[in-house]
Amino acid sequence: MNAPFLLILTGPPGAGKTTTATLVAERFTPSVVIEADALWAHVVRGFIEPWEVATDGQNQTLVRASLAAAARLASAGYATVLSGHVGPWFLEVVRDEFARLTVPVAYVVLRPSLEVCLVNCVERQDKAQHAGALSDENVIRRLYESYCELGDFERHVFDTSDLTLDESALQLVSELGSARFQIHDLNKGN
Repeated sequence: MNAPFLLILTGPPGAGKTTTATLVAERFTPSVVIEADALWAHVVRGFIEPWEVATDGQNQTLVRASLAAAARLASAGYATVLSGHVGPWFLEVVRDEFARLTVPVAYVVLRPSLEVCLVNCVERQDKAQHAGALSDENVIRRLYESYCELGDFERHVFDTSDLTLDESALQLVSELGSARFQIHDLNKGN
């Protein structure tokens, strides 16, 4: 797939979204990565942990903002990778924000094993880019479960349990144009 395109890269905590997003984007020119989850860290007052009850408004607003930025960049010709928690429960918001987008949109759920995610969440605490990242095992397990049994969206799952980050990115790039990851019904008229 040639630029421009928009890839939504999602999955549970510790799945490798941040690193994989950069490794994918590095293979295209021009390219950009938007870390959607970073927006949560920039709420100054009134922040509610995104997994808590009554966060729908906050979560939808922040996801919508990251989607709008991604759409603008992809429309301007960038290979755009949006990484963050944009689970299938947000796809109506995705459809709404991308209704006029004309570039291909791929949706990939990175889902290595729970054990891999837990190890990654512990190990990443030492890295500056993950300072303050989620480390509560109970919350990680609960969020992991939210990315399981996705019904029609299981075809978008990419199991990276036995792959290095470089292998994951390379395989993902080779499959970006395939029907497996494409979201075809973004425009309500299609």
